[in-house]
Amino acid sequence: MKTINIFLFAILMVPLCGCTQSAEKKALGLDDCLVVASKSIINGDTVITCDFSLVKDTIDFPLSNIMSDLEMIKLENSDSALVSRYHTFVSENYIGVYTMENEYKLFDRQGNFLCEIGRKGQGPGEYMFLYDSQIDEKNNRIYLMPWMQKKILVYNLQGKFLSDIPLPEFVPKARFNINTNKQIATIMILPFKGQNNYVVWQQDFQGNILQRISSEYFALEPDYGNEVISYRNTQNIDFYLAGWPDKQDTLYYYMGNENRLKPVFTFTATEPFSHWYIDLPDHVITIIAQQERMDENGQFYAPVPKQFIVDKRTLKGAYIKPVIDQLGGISIPSRVLYQDGYFIANMYPHELKDGLGKIIRNTENNLSEQKLPNIKTLYEDIDEEGNNYILIGKLKSVK
Repeated sequence: MKTINIFLFAILMVPLCGCTQSAEKKALGLDDCLVVASKSIINGDTVITCDFSLVKDTIDFPLSNIMSDLEMIKLENSDSALVSRYHTFVSENYIGVYTMENEYKLFDRQGNFLCEIGRKGQGPGEYMFLYDSQIDEKNNRIYLMPWMQKKILVYNLQGKFLSDIPLPEFVPKARFNINTNKQIATIMILPFKGQNNYVVWQQDFQGNILQRISSEYFALEPDYGNEVISYRNTQNIDFYLAGWPDKQDTLYYYMGNENRLKPVFTFTATEPFSHWYIDLPDHVITIIAQQERMDENGQFYAPVPKQFIVDKRTLKGAYIKPVIDQLGGISIPSRVLYQDGYFIANMYPHELKDGLGKIIRNTENNLSEQKLPNIKTLYEDIDEEGNNYILIGKLKSVK
C-alpha cells in the first residue's frame, strides 16, 4: 500500500481558518460568554473557582483558538507498524504509540516506523502494561512507566534497553516528569490507602527520595478504575487525581522548589460529577465523563465526553463542541490528548474519512470554492484499509 504523508501548513491553514458560519450569522465565541469563575487568595495562592451553575452557553470551539498549526500524518502501512487508537505521545521529531495489547511503537514525524521500544514480558526491559511515557530527544532517551511496578524503564531512541530507575515503593499507577541532565525524577502516583506513603516525590536515578509529600490527604481505596493525571502542557508540573466516588476536587501544580502542591483550579456544583481537568497554557478544560453506549448493532462505544472550558484570564466559560477548523470544521474524535504541549488525535482512517465526508456533504458549512477542493483531495487520498492517521497541533503559548 502507498504511504501518504500530508502536512497541513500553507495549503490548508490559510483557506480553512475562517469561520464556517455565514456572514449574516456571527458564531458565538468564548469572549461573548458569561463570566463563570472567580479568583481568590487561599494561603497566598491564587485559585480559580468555577461556579458550575453559571455555565449556560454552548459554543462551537475552533481548535485554532488554542493551537497554532496542524499536521496530518499517515503512519506506515507495514504489518509491524500497525497500531490501534490508544495512547499517543509526540515530541518535536517523534511519535510514540502504545496499546494494552502491543509493544510501544516509535515513528518519526513523517510516519515512518522506526522500532519497538521494549517487549511484553517480565524480564529486564520488559513490561506487561504501560501507563506513561516521556520522550527526551536531546538526550536520546525514552522513559516508560509500567502499571503496578517499582521502576521506570529507560531506553534510547533506537530501542535499546539501557537501565531501570528504581522507585522507593510499589506504585499502582504513576505519571512522571524527568530531568535527564540533573538525573531527577518527579513521580506522581495514584496512592492506595494502607499501601502508599507518598503521593508526590522527587528522587534521583538511584531511587533515593530527595523530597516528598505525604499521601495521607490524597489516598484512595484500592481501585484501578481511578486515575492520576499530569499532561505537562506548561512549565508547571500539573497533578490531579480522578477518583471515585464523585467529589469536588482540585487541580494542583507541584512546586518543586517549595516541595508543596499549589491549588490552581476547582469548581462548585450542586452535586459532584465524574470528571477530570486538562491544564492548558491559557485555559482549563473540564471533561465530564460519559457512560459507554450501545449502537444500533449492539456494539458499545464511548461517546465524545461533554466538556466545558474556562479562560484563565477573563474567567469566561462555556460548554464547548471542539471542531478542527483547519480541516473544515470536523468534530474531534472521542479520544484526543492535550499533552506535552500538543493536541493529538489518533484516528482510524475510516473515522477521518467519515468526518471529512460529512463536511463535504454539509452545505451549511459554506466552504468556498478554494477550500472545498483541498478537503476533497484529503478525502480521496485516505486509504480506509491502511494504518492510522495522527493529527498533531502545537498548543499556543500563554497570551
